[in-house]
Amino acid sequence: MRALCLVVLLAAAAARAEAPVRVVVSLGSNFGAADDALLQHAEADAARVRDVFVELGGVEPGRAFVLTRPTAARVREAFAEVTGRIAELAGAGREAQLFVFASAHGRDGALRLAGSVLPLVELRALARATGATLRVVVVDACEAGVRLKGATRGPAYRLDVGRAEPSGDVFISSSGAREAAQEWEALGGSLFTHHLLAALRGDADADRDGRVTLMEAYGYAERRTVADGLGVGQHPQFDVGLAGARDVTVTEPGRARARVVLAEALEGRFVVVSQPRTDVVLEVFKLPGQALALAVPPGRYLVRQARGFSVALQEVELPFGGVARVDGRAFVTRDFGEVALKGGALEVHPHALRLSGVGATPVVAGGPLRAGVGVAWRLALGGAWAALGAAWSPAQLAADGLRVFEQRLAWRASGGGRVWLGPAVLMLGGVVELSWLHQAFVRDREDELRRTYPALSPRQTLGVALGPQLQVELPLVGPLFAVAAVAGVLRALPVVDGPLWTPGIDGELGLGVRL
Repeated sequence: MRALCLVVLLAAAAARAEAPVRVVVSLGSNFGAADDALLQHAEADAARVRDVFVELGGVEPGRAFVLTRPTAARVREAFAEVTGRIAELAGAGREAQLFVFASAHGRDGALRLAGSVLPLVELRALARATGATLRVVVVDACEAGVRLKGATRGPAYRLDVGRAEPSGDVFISSSGAREAAQEWEALGGSLFTHHLLAALRGDADADRDGRVTLMEAYGYAERRTVADGLGVGQHPQFDVGLAGARDVTVTEPGRARARVVLAEALEGRFVVVSQPRTDVVLEVFKLPGQALALAVPPGRYLVRQARGFSVALQEVELPFGGVARVDGRAFVTRDFGEVALKGGALEVHPHALRLSGVGATPVVAGGPLRAGVGVAWRLALGGAWAALGAAWSPAQLAADGLRVFEQRLAWRASGGGRVWLGPAVLMLGGVVELSWLHQAFVRDREDELRRTYPALSPRQTLGVALGPQLQVELPLVGPLFAVAAVAGVLRALPVVDGPLWTPGIDGELGLGVRL
């Protein structure tokens, strides 16, 4: 009996020692009341916040809720569901931490959600009612402040050495009680949320310990928002009532699957833009002397730094994760006007060369399958691509006492559109081919037959082919990528005793390098 009690006590202690389970509710609505102007980025901001918590904040995807364009009633329903899930966790002896983010129209201390109204005091009450030990509510909306301007800001911590994990309530607003919250088209999002995301992705990690705490994130976002919003006047505010022996770690950029590291010597303003969709992912001001690691989702990026009338650019390839170091040596300089015109869609390395092994079905009736080598130059601009290439393939066949040696040289022009499917680039289009076929004929008893008959003359034939093509490029390391292509073609190759038009399939597998 004593042993059983000991096992139960140890299990309970282990459950208490487990890290709290984190739950996220992120809501965004571009639509407010009937007389509100349409927002452009609130719903996208809500999705970005949810993603950063899943990626860096230790939140399981099944415990991260995104409410897009919800009504007040839908928000209440979502919190009822969250309350039930947290109750289940409590029944299993687990604590829960709740993070709530809201981006929408606001007025007079209330969110205006798709024709309905949700007071912020009710939103905070809904968070408290979930039973989570820690409740952090962040609201990016106009007139969302909880204090009058000029009030003293500061965390209301109560040191409790008996409890390591913090508990209590945190409320953060992007604006004061009578202030507007700004959306910036240049950032593709809200000013405050943009800086908050940059903070959570590592720019607020002042002590470079790989973690961003709540106070680090808020302090960073507040400073940057106030500095950028001087012309309008936007002052984020917070109301903190926490007990615990330490600050709240919100994200851990040091554990990210993909990171962009700005080298120690770099300084100035750097912008990280996603590719091919040209969203501003991060905008940071770096001081020299210490490297800056920024967590990003796996993907492709363009790092930009304005330098007077020119812009330094570097492409970063992290489709499978990893670390990309930016030290300035790989920067390509372009005119400021070109970058301003094309934005994030600017191709820094649009050209590529590739070397491939090629294969094809018989080019003449009864001929053999063909294999050879090919080389091509490819140009890619935005969603379009074009390529010029050549391929050589030998073949040999024998029939009725005759051997035929073939040499085929083909010149190809292809092009079309491209789409991104995760790390792979799918390139759809068409191909036109001009080919030259040289055939040499050798009889089985050639030396003996030449005593009576002359040698058979070689034959040279020109042909054309055209058809649709599917090509896939997959990044490897640095500028290298793998390429695979298949084309269905209809060939016109005039030969003796054969049809003029024959269908066929061409394939290609190789390596390329961006120039």
